[in-house]
Amino acid sequence: MGLEQVVSGMPSRRSLLKWSVATLALAGCADVNYEAPAASVGASFDAASPARQAGAHQWWRSFQDSQLDQLIAAGKARNLDLQQAIEAINEARAASDSVGAADLPQVSATAGATRGDTSNTGTAQVSSVGLGVSWLLDIFGANRNARKAAAAQLDAAYLSADVARLVMESSITSAYIDLRYYQQSMALTRRSLDSRRSSLDLTRTQVELGEAARLDLLQAEQLVAEGEAALPAYEVGFDQAVARLATLTARRVAELKPALQRGAAQPRPRLKPSVGLPADVVRERPDVRMAERSYAAAAYEVGVAQAQFYPSVSLSGSITPTNIRHGGSITYWTLGPSLNLPIFTGGANTANLKAAESRAVQAKLGWEKSVLNAIEEVESGLAAYNRDSRNISAQGRLVSTSAETLDLARTNFSLGEGTFLAVLDAERTYLSAQQGLASAERQRAADFVSLSVAAAGASQ
Repeated sequence: MGLEQVVSGMPSRRSLLKWSVATLALAGCADVNYEAPAASVGASFDAASPARQAGAHQWWRSFQDSQLDQLIAAGKARNLDLQQAIEAINEARAASDSVGAADLPQVSATAGATRGDTSNTGTAQVSSVGLGVSWLLDIFGANRNARKAAAAQLDAAYLSADVARLVMESSITSAYIDLRYYQQSMALTRRSLDSRRSSLDLTRTQVELGEAARLDLLQAEQLVAEGEAALPAYEVGFDQAVARLATLTARRVAELKPALQRGAAQPRPRLKPSVGLPADVVRERPDVRMAERSYAAAAYEVGVAQAQFYPSVSLSGSITPTNIRHGGSITYWTLGPSLNLPIFTGGANTANLKAAESRAVQAKLGWEKSVLNAIEEVESGLAAYNRDSRNISAQGRLVSTSAETLDLARTNFSLGEGTFLAVLDAERTYLSAQQGLASAERQRAADFVSLSVAAAGASQ
């Protein structure tokens, strides 16, 4: 067959033109005109909320703690959850590139050689090299919708990394807050133990001199034992916080612990959290934006499913020069369109479309839920944070009053004008007040983190 010969059955140019015009008239039937939904939120939060500030994405810097900054930096560089989320971006990007490749012509090459006798005329050697081209025409929008869905999924992957980064930052900060709280509690308990042991020594001396009763000595020993029994729980909490930070920063405990054992003040936010209006929160929250992108991807997948009801059209061609030794050469070639009509699929296309529509509805509901969760978290955070200062002020006054009461009780007892039971009660109350203040500081820091994370959105 010569190069000028044409495959039999190929439609004429006129009939092909008529068919193409009729087909193009149906184009666009499966295209999806997606518009991002608008969140229905109030104009303001129920509780008083601080205004949104520039640079609020690095909210942990409000603590002005260099060691915390170092831990966050280590988490950004080494946190495994964050690295997984970043790798998921690469996967989504590859998927997007794969979908985009479907719009391009596909070219393949083949080569072969055979040797044999099929005509009783002697041994013959046949060699051939082929080149094939196929191109699926995206007339009804299947590939267009698939590309848009893949792009939305890639956006969601980027936002998923933002969520992972925000979770990492809040987890490190929370663990660091806990660590400093336990460290402060240990220091308070040890100082109280020193005071209680001094009281025990004084009481033992007074019992030996006949100036105090045996019951006073037993009560003094009991107070020391109470302090010693409370200390291990704080030590365990400290060690667990170190272990948590080691995991979050992908470091060894033995490497991290020495630096953290050096005492430091409890973290206190020096600036107000950045919140703003409900619309600001919805716009900035990466989980809300990710949910919207997932909804967009699901909506475009409905268009892909709809396109399966329409014919698919492809253009293909090939050329295969074949050389027969001692027999000359022959060139085979083909060129033409092909049409695939989904006449009967056993209900598969209908089922696929219904499933795609259901996934889109689920994604829309997921986005609505993420908006409600975002507003709820900020409202709850504001309710707690706005009352933390009152709690700390009250605890501070209680510490001051308890310290004065303890000094007076000791003085009276040493002068023989008071009972040792009053000293014991004052010791317990003073330590309890100090630990209450430490707990209040811890709670304010934790509420600051919760509110900042709920309102700030993606980090930079």
